[in-house]
Amino acid sequence: MVQGDLRLYDPGQSLDVDVIADPDGNVAGRSDPVEIAGEANGRTQVQLSTSDGDAIGTLERAPDVDDMDYAAGDVAGTGSALAQGPVDWYEDASGGAVAPGDLVVLTDTGVRAYDSAGGDTPEMILGRVFATGTRASAETANKVAVLRHK
Repeated sequence: MVQGDLRLYDPGQSLDVDVIADPDGNVAGRSDPVEIAGEANGRTQVQLSTSDGDAIGTLERAPDVDDMDYAAGDVAGTGSALAQGPVDWYEDASGGAVAPGDLVVLTDTGVRAYDSAGGDTPEMILGRVFATGTRASAETANKVAVLRHK
C-alpha cells in the first residue's frame, strides 16, 4: 500500500458486497438495512440486519431473487451497499483475531476487538471491521479495513 493510501471507501460511496441469506433464509432487498456477515472469495458479505444497531448501511443494489428459496448463509448474488461512514485501513493490533463485522477500538498500535469485559466502553468503539487485509494485497496483509462510526 502506498504511504498515505488509507481510504478504501468514502462515506456514501457504494460498497461492493455479496448478499447472503440471513439465519431465517431471508435476503435483503433494495433499501433494506444490512449488516456485515463475513467475507469469502475476496468480498465482504452482508445480510438483512437482524439486530438493532448492527446495520452498516442500506442495500443500494440487490441481486434478483424472485421466487428463490435460500437457506441461512446461501449467497444470493452480488450487490452494493451505501456506506454510512468512511472505510479506512488500520494496522491489525489483534494479530489476525478480528473478523468482518467485529467491533474494534483504536490503540497506539492499531485496532483490536472491542472488549466490554476488559474495561472497554461503547464510546471507545471506532467502528466495524469491513474486510481483512489478506484478501486485498501484500501491502495490506497486516491491516484491516474498518467502517468507522466516528
